[in-house]
Amino acid sequence: MSLPSKRAAMRAWLPWLEVLCVTLIALPLLFPTLDPKVTLAALILLAVCWIGQLCCAATTLPVTPFNGALLLWSIALGVGISVTAYPLETLPKATGLLLGLAIWRALTVWGATWRRLPWAIGGLVLLGGGFATLGMLSVRWGAKVPFLSALIARLPQRLLTLPGGPEAGVNANQLAGTVILHVPLLLALVFAYWGPHRGLRWLGRGFSLIALAFFAGLLILTQSRSGWMGGAAGLLTLGGLWGLTGGARWRRATLVLTGLIIAGVIIFLTQSPPAIFSSLWDTPGGVDTAVGTLSLAGRVEIWSRALYAIQDFPFTGCGLGTFREVVWVLYPLFTIAPDNDFAHAHNIFLQTAVDTGITGLIAYLALLLIAGYVGWRIARRDARLRPVALGLVAGLVALHVYGLTDALAPGSKPGLIFWYALGLLSLMEQLTCPLQAADGG
Repeated sequence: MSLPSKRAAMRAWLPWLEVLCVTLIALPLLFPTLDPKVTLAALILLAVCWIGQLCCAATTLPVTPFNGALLLWSIALGVGISVTAYPLETLPKATGLLLGLAIWRALTVWGATWRRLPWAIGGLVLLGGGFATLGMLSVRWGAKVPFLSALIARLPQRLLTLPGGPEAGVNANQLAGTVILHVPLLLALVFAYWGPHRGLRWLGRGFSLIALAFFAGLLILTQSRSGWMGGAAGLLTLGGLWGLTGGARWRRATLVLTGLIIAGVIIFLTQSPPAIFSSLWDTPGGVDTAVGTLSLAGRVEIWSRALYAIQDFPFTGCGLGTFREVVWVLYPLFTIAPDNDFAHAHNIFLQTAVDTGITGLIAYLALLLIAGYVGWRIARRDARLRPVALGLVAGLVALHVYGLTDALAPGSKPGLIFWYALGLLSLMEQLTCPLQAADGG
């Protein structure tokens, strides 16, 4: 075999090796404090894998629209890690984000062929299903809606305790954030193109329906108001985008319906008394945090402390994952007891700025805007990918509407779903790019 042929064969195997590498390092980076030596070995293995890619391939990163924003995000992340005063709080978040970036890269490198795309989509559903199942087995259910509480009382309680998880159990609001992206995506996948064979189409749609019932049912059982609002926003976004990418009649109907919905929301927000908004979050005897209750007033107070931290540390943040500690040292709370571990700022955008500074927030917002643009462009280019692209965009909208009053903090374990979604959009962008149409698999 000639030297060029050997290099071509090696490059063909490199994506598989990278996927294997990410698989091997996943558990050590998700639970970095269980065995620091194993975690260090996992980081070294990832570094060797990336250096090997650099030596054997023509480029260090796949060329995608996300690259510039990811570079800025990586810089802000490095700053947020370097300024931390609480390394033990920062370590799990840092390794979680590093694993997320590794998943994005591996997925983009490995999956950019038509025959691998269904497996990549299925991987996202399985990843979310795995997190959802673990969360369901270890969740501490709330008591907010009477008829749902009666149903939940019949379910097995706390069958599992996760390593490094809260002793009281996984928060039901966090479980809602874990499953919320999948609901619009799976609804869209019911109508997706699953190949030329009728049997394959029915199999794909059947799998999507079963998964949709699981994720949607779990979202309802969490009784998370933030999750329900995010889910509703995601489904409305999916319907709107579906109409706007359809024919002229669908576009006109969608624009009229969207205008009516926006007008209704504005009227509700401006005419409703404040007591209504307070009652949406104030649960008598409820539990919204790891060890105590958190009302709307409590959230507002936490938001104010996050703004103080951003004002004091605008360029660096106060350290990745350290807000839960810094707040008691610099910005004590009055309505929340010191033993109440609220974990994060209960707003994904404030939490991102607190963790990585304004630079990190700009990079994060850029990633979201690029994701929306890429999803829209994919849907307009290829009818086969339209359901998947619009479902991902709608899922990201759902996740971040949920993130207005709660959050999957940057670096949290379920946050890997976000990076996987960006990886799917990246690989579909490559598939629909005219320059890559020839190698579509």
